[in-house]
Amino acid sequence: MNDAVPALDRDARFDQFYRESRDRLLLQTYAMTGDLGASRSAVRDAFVVAWHHWRKLVRLESAENAVRPQALRNAARRATVRPWHREKNLDPQARATLDALASLTVVQRKVLVLTQLAAVSMPEVAREIGVTQEAAERELQLAASAFSTARGIPAASIPVLFAELGQATGPVTWPRVTIIRRAGAARRRAHTVVGAVVAAAVLAGSGAAVTDSAGVHPTLARDLPPGPTGGPLVADPQIKLPDTSLLPEEAVRAGLPSRAWRIERTDDNSTGSPVVHFCQDPKERYADAHGSAAWVRVFRDGSRKDATRALTQSAEASVSPAAARKAYLNQRRWFSGCTVPQTQLISTSTSPTTGDEAALFVLREQPTRTTYVVGVARTGLFTTALTFQTDVVPGHVDLDGVANLLGTAVERLCDLPDGGKCAASPAKVEAAPAYPAGAVPAMLSELDLPPIGTEPTQWAAPDAREITPGSTSTAMIGCSSIAFVGSFRGKEFKHALVRDWVLPDADLPPEVGLTQTVASLPPAPAADLVTQVRDQVAKCPDEDAGAGTDVTRLAGWDHGDQSLTAWHLVTRVTKDKTIEYDVAILRDHGAVSQLTYVAAKDAPMPADAFVALAQRALERLATMPSYRSH
Repeated sequence: MNDAVPALDRDARFDQFYRESRDRLLLQTYAMTGDLGASRSAVRDAFVVAWHHWRKLVRLESAENAVRPQALRNAARRATVRPWHREKNLDPQARATLDALASLTVVQRKVLVLTQLAAVSMPEVAREIGVTQEAAERELQLAASAFSTARGIPAASIPVLFAELGQATGPVTWPRVTIIRRAGAARRRAHTVVGAVVAAAVLAGSGAAVTDSAGVHPTLARDLPPGPTGGPLVADPQIKLPDTSLLPEEAVRAGLPSRAWRIERTDDNSTGSPVVHFCQDPKERYADAHGSAAWVRVFRDGSRKDATRALTQSAEASVSPAAARKAYLNQRRWFSGCTVPQTQLISTSTSPTTGDEAALFVLREQPTRTTYVVGVARTGLFTTALTFQTDVVPGHVDLDGVANLLGTAVERLCDLPDGGKCAASPAKVEAAPAYPAGAVPAMLSELDLPPIGTEPTQWAAPDAREITPGSTSTAMIGCSSIAFVGSFRGKEFKHALVRDWVLPDADLPPEVGLTQTVASLPPAPAADLVTQVRDQVAKCPDEDAGAGTDVTRLAGWDHGDQSLTAWHLVTRVTKDKTIEYDVAILRDHGAVSQLTYVAAKDAPMPADAFVALAQRALERLATMPSYRSH
């Protein structure tokens, strides 16, 4: 298309674009939010911004694809106060459709809306939501299945229901296009004035940088890769991250009650140690190495002399939705795969009503007996992380308080021009499976293992190794003869691995340690294997009468394609010697795993700790390769 578009032609094209696109964008934003008033305002304001930038947009192949993300961001922010608000006279079928959409995750809802109501290809959908095309296709399948189930319809009827939503948006009246253009022109003039003032300030200062209210310019003093001309890559100056968007003292005092919270420092983390969060990768100063701006703020609770309570917030701005999501996932990886020695991951949660995506972690550093509650969230182009440090034991830590504070942090970012979804209050916290970690994600990692003994030491293990014929560590002592090698019910074990964990620095008998085995079978033989192990353990006291084995069932359940059973066994080897061990058999579809912890008098594993470990092993087992993969 010719870059030189005459002014009159530009105006006419915008008028036509406004008339043809506004109803489609309204329907899309309404399907995403369920709030008609917020959607109308969001689309109107998106067209105001579009006129501001029309000289660029008019050259694009699809201006609508460029305006839609702005409209969706506007609608998500405006609809937060009254999420899924509906008009009283809304048709029951439309209400049911909105309810079904509300039950989906934001990503699933967005990918379904884009594919049903916007003329975009799957690669374009993936780019717009900031994921790979494979991930977008997977989310679409999940969304279509969940939506069809919620509405009780076949997937082929989904387009009909989406079209019927247009009956709710059809009666909406729109401002005249001249009003939109006047508002866009006024916005352009305001931006021009601000730019002139900034330029004058820079010139008057003979090269001195303009500062914000704290006297610091929020840019990243980092090494950036060369730009297209070989010079430094310049961050987008339109993406603003002022320090006023960080948490203030009063918000922290209200969220984690104490009047003694004080700001200890605020900076851009461009100097000194790069690590500001517990578990942060020491090789990475920022979650987004090529971001536009960053801040770090540290709070300290001075109500006690030792000041054990501290809170750290970081906030970063990225230059695109895909880069922001990558930064979020990078931060999440720091905590989900924490490499600080003798640190245990206690729990993982999500907060589906906080920002575009959010995760929460509770970790315990055993040597210092310090608990860390971490929250990570993304809203639009911004990511933020909170690390709350306390000496309270994990079972009594204020997870909800940190989740609500994370929501407050998101609220202060989502109102920025490039923000995304805001946060509901109070925050919704839901338990979630642990994210993949370690060299073999389907197996336990050091981060999962509980402390053992009165003076815990560090767990150690060689890499997982393939199970071979003759491996004796895969069978239960005196109870089960099943080893994950060869075949079972005529099906060969695949992906069979074993790993032995020990405590080399502890003064314990050499047999003390944990063994985990994993393997894949087709689902039916896998279920039969679990049943056989259960039967063998149940019969163990009678069949092993010579040694004398006592069996105590610790936990057991079957939930669809998952099952878990755990026991504590005591075997009398001689008159004066017994061996105690905990055993669990797990299944996720066709993946199976067995845990065996051999204890000692001074090193038992409490029953609740072993059951929790078995549950974590089951969560990790979900990443096991399928039986058909190689």
